[in-house]
Amino acid sequence: MRLTLKALSFIIILCSTGMPKNGYSTEPASGPILGLEDFIEIALRNNPAVAIARSQVLASEGRKTQAVSGYLPRLTAKGEAGRIHINDLTPVDEAGVMSGNLSANQLIYDFGNTTGAISASVYNIEAARAQLNSVGSDLIYQVKAAYYSVLEKHHLIMVANEQVKSYQMHYDRAKEYFKAGVKSKIDVTNAQVELTDAKLQLLQSRFALKSAKVALEKVVGTNPGEGTYLIQEQDLDLKQFINFLAPMPVSREELLQTATLQRPDLQQAQKAINSAESLLTAAQGGFWPTLGATASYDTYNTDLPTLQDQWQIGIALDWEFFSGFRTQGEVAEAKSSLRSYKAQMRDIELTVTQEVTNNFLLAEEQRESVFLANEILTLAEENLDLADQRYKTGLGDMIEFNDAQLRIAKARSNLVTAYYGYNTALASLEKAIGIYPDMNEPETKEIQK
Repeated sequence: MRLTLKALSFIIILCSTGMPKNGYSTEPASGPILGLEDFIEIALRNNPAVAIARSQVLASEGRKTQAVSGYLPRLTAKGEAGRIHINDLTPVDEAGVMSGNLSANQLIYDFGNTTGAISASVYNIEAARAQLNSVGSDLIYQVKAAYYSVLEKHHLIMVANEQVKSYQMHYDRAKEYFKAGVKSKIDVTNAQVELTDAKLQLLQSRFALKSAKVALEKVVGTNPGEGTYLIQEQDLDLKQFINFLAPMPVSREELLQTATLQRPDLQQAQKAINSAESLLTAAQGGFWPTLGATASYDTYNTDLPTLQDQWQIGIALDWEFFSGFRTQGEVAEAKSSLRSYKAQMRDIELTVTQEVTNNFLLAEEQRESVFLANEILTLAEENLDLADQRYKTGLGDMIEFNDAQLRIAKARSNLVTAYYGYNTALASLEKAIGIYPDMNEPETKEIQK
């Protein structure tokens, strides 16, 4: 199934197209290499929330069929067998009787009672479809957030690996200096402590990646390839992150206009209002009569002369003048529901404005953070080089060198976090403006191993 997104030109769907890529896994694997779009397609097929929302659409369509049946004819057939005695009937006053009845009833007009129910059911189907789109929009964001979290944890492992290598070199060098009598034993011990701590950070990063993959698998609703899959990754050095940074949307105002037109929850709320208005019309129809047509045919098989085949056809007007205030109660309930849905609509409109604004500002913040983190990393690398040279020449001590190591480790981690935080913020912004996938029933597609 090809994923189609209702997206604007200024929104970048971050599938890392056109970039160098490789696949990786936390365990030895030989399965399929899956990218972001692959995980989205798998999630749309397997996530339980999608199945629930689709079932609700089907249930709404079933309720529409029930409502439409009110304007279709009712056909009934009945057969009976028994014995009848009629006093003073001649020449036979008692005999066995077999009878059959075929009847038809057709509603002609009921002053909006049935049409209101039909109209409400149609709007409820549209509301259920909007809910399905909303589930799809939420799912796209969850998949992207989980996917970027996995990539972030993978790059943090790379950062931790670099720290281990750096501290290992420093530890080896400290031992050589100690043997030569240039440095004291405390420098060796200190370097060993920092190396062990770096190994601990690496271990924690590896388990964080495994946890992130489990979270991704939960979102997509399955374990692709029975856990043998590889995750497609950008083969980028940290310093290259800034070159592949997606651009920001044009303006917050344009995003708000788009959200007003596209947000599935706004569409769902509007359909709920339309449905409530239709149900109010249906309830008010209870004050008026019901006009219908009836027809029936009776046939008898008996020796009694009074029972002969017969048919009838007619028009019926049924008007319940007083229902014990049931109709008044139904109208009051319908009016209250309509007011409630209108209030909910207003609340959703305010929520949309808040979400679009907050996510736009968050994306701006994360983007600026990437540039600053990149600048800090450049300075931290220069600072580490200086500290290393000073330590080699005896002008600097272990504390100065360790501080420089900590700064560069923090700078690398901050750049990774900011980069994937920006990607996640863009995904959240896409959700806020109402981008959702094609929620038609997907075709079954095997994941190749």
